Amino acid sequence: VNHVTSRNVAALIRGSEAPDETFIYMAHWDHLGTDPTIDGDGIYNGALDNATGTGGLLELAKKYATAATPPKRTVMFLAVTAEEQGLLGSAYYAANPLHPLAQTVGGLNMDGLNYFGPTSDVTIIGYGNSELDDLIAEAASAQGRTLVPDAEPEKGYFYRSDHFELAKFGVPMLYPNTGITHKEFGRAYVEQKNAEYLAKNYHKPSDEIADDWDFSGAVEDLQLYYDTGRMIVDTRIWPNWREGNEFKANRYAQRAGK
Repeated sequence: VNHVTSRNVAALIRGSEAPDETFIYMAHWDHLGTDPTIDGDGIYNGALDNATGTGGLLELAKKYATAATPPKRTVMFLAVTAEEQGLLGSAYYAANPLHPLAQTVGGLNMDGLNYFGPTSDVTIIGYGNSELDDLIAEAASAQGRTLVPDAEPEKGYFYRSDHFELAKFGVPMLYPNTGITHKEFGRAYVEQKNAEYLAKNYHKPSDEIADDWDFSGAVEDLQLYYDTGRMIVDTRIWPNWREGNEFKANRYAQRAGK
């Protein structure tokens, strides 16, 4: 057993009208460290997983901080640690929140951004779980894009990233991912890119930024995440889980102070 001390990092912009109500953007900043048994470069850079999400978190923070109109609710930007060791940083935050979870309106998790160009759609991991889907669908429609569910639900991705730890306590969480249909090259191109990454670079030292990465799709996605967040932080809505969802009872108890 190895004991390692690490840190979550959080920043926030206080709401101008409802500072006690919070929306969270989150991404994990950690990866796997180094492998001394590898001959040569043994650094697990985690460029896609999840330096892209961490970079996106910083860009969203900058966007909110420089907006002409400040958000009416508080917006938190939460970089969590030890995701790769079992969602430890997000689990710690959920147990020790900086703002009460009962007053946390919802959140959006970024775990790997688009690196292959713009898509005509947006994948929602856990599509159908909550009313947050309706909001991001509206923002996506304004971009001329549609929502698609996770193509591989059997892999349980909704339960394998940081938003899950807040969802368990009842907080409605969005986990959008890259779309599946490239605007120019179609669906087969995206499938090829994803297959190549999983086979060659996922959780390997080779997960490094490359010259052929195209971040135009990531920029479009981040604008989508910003627009969705503004719908929430500038209104009085409280998105909830859908009927029959496993987390809805916890949300009712949480909001009731039970």
